[in-house]
Amino acid sequence: MTKYFELQETPELKYAPRIGSLFGKFDIRNIRLDKYHLLPERQVFFIEPSEQGIFTDIILSPFLMISPMVLEVIRKYREVCFCREVILVNQQQRRSQLYFLPVLDETGELQAVGKEYSHGTCMSRPERQQGECVTVDKNIFWIRDSFRRHTIISLDMAESLIRRDVFGLGLREVELYRKTQERSAWR
Repeated sequence: MTKYFELQETPELKYAPRIGSLFGKFDIRNIRLDKYHLLPERQVFFIEPSEQGIFTDIILSPFLMISPMVLEVIRKYREVCFCREVILVNQQQRRSQLYFLPVLDETGELQAVGKEYSHGTCMSRPERQQGECVTVDKNIFWIRDSFRRHTIISLDMAESLIRRDVFGLGLREVELYRKTQERSAWR
């Protein structure tokens, strides 16, 4: 069975660029496969001034942004991933950085449940989980729940990113469960 990981916050992301204001410039609701064509090809954002700001390879907030190196890894796995360019500008440091806003396959039919470990041993399946454990034939995708979007990657992709020393990569092992009993394209 394939292992999966959810992208998580890391201590480095505390210093990652923070976009100043999105109001009137960008509609986050369009970050979906059926609406990505509404997103501008290239968007420039000014980030909040910070002396300790670091351009990480992965930014999770307010939406997923990845460096060109991370995009290269995703493309090596031939995953469905449409992208828009995002340029982040730090006026205080007079620096800018190119990122990509990926638009990935997304499902609301699955649930990612974090695996808990105690003294190096994996705990049993969480009690609140009722659906069947599933394997997905994808290396990167989104799972949507009522609160937010979770970016899930396979063990193979996680290892590829780690080998390239991706800065700001936080991982939490998860198991995927089907929310409904009906079959779908997400196997």
